[in-house]
Amino acid sequence: MNGFYNINKPTGLTSSDVVGRIRRITGVKRVGHLGTLDPGAAGVLPIAVSKCARLFDFLTEKQKSYRAEFVFGVETDTLDAYGKITAIKPFSGDENEVKACLRQFIGKIKQLPPAYSALSVNGVRAYDLARKGEAVELQPRQVEVFDFSLVQKTENGFIFDISCGRGTYIRSLARDLAYSLDTIGYMSMLIRTSSGMFKLCDSYTLEEIEKDPTGTLLPADYPLMALEKAEFNARDGFKLLNGIAISGMRMDNRPRRVYIENEFVGLGEATADGFKLTVFLKED
Repeated sequence: MNGFYNINKPTGLTSSDVVGRIRRITGVKRVGHLGTLDPGAAGVLPIAVSKCARLFDFLTEKQKSYRAEFVFGVETDTLDAYGKITAIKPFSGDENEVKACLRQFIGKIKQLPPAYSALSVNGVRAYDLARKGEAVELQPRQVEVFDFSLVQKTENGFIFDISCGRGTYIRSLARDLAYSLDTIGYMSMLIRTSSGMFKLCDSYTLEEIEKDPTGTLLPADYPLMALEKAEFNARDGFKLLNGIAISGMRMDNRPRRVYIENEFVGLGEATADGFKLTVFLKED
């Protein structure tokens, strides 16, 4: 079994919980998620099965999209609805005022991660230090936000659609947007609507996967369709599979999907010696 599951993660489960469920369903030990979702968040959680886990570094760089609700005028220690309220500051701003502040958060920005995060501080998870009441010293990091749009005002807050790159904390966006509005705030709801090629509209629940683990498994090349294709006959394919570069091919050094006799075997790219297979995914 080699491929991906596009899972619609429910709230209440950690990403590791989902990985454990997939291991039990499939009987495959090598299973990993491509980008953590907090227990309180729902939506797209791509899961790599067997050799597809080798694509972790490549696929986690992809663009992600979210729908989130922010509540202004209240702040929690975790910056989400699961934390303790630490401050209250009345907010009476309207939709136009909120929209006007969104522009400053689009593009490459510096962002301070939440104290309650999985980032490591001297070998210890930041959330473990925060739970003990210890000071958490994290440094601002550069992240990229491609789109930040107000969808509607709700009874308790505002709903936004956000598209961003790897490492962006939506909870930090809630905090920082609130500060720009001269108030405080937290993220009350989060749904990941896409992660690269994985879309919420095409996702499956864990219950659906348990009923049909084979039929819901996506092929190994599913999330790679944006890459160009490189096709080889059996003779050249034998060379590639044995670590021999194919010379005389004119192409840049961007990764390509590699097929041998129409069978997807992994990723390859041009090197100084020629075209080589760099990530091997073919099942034994």
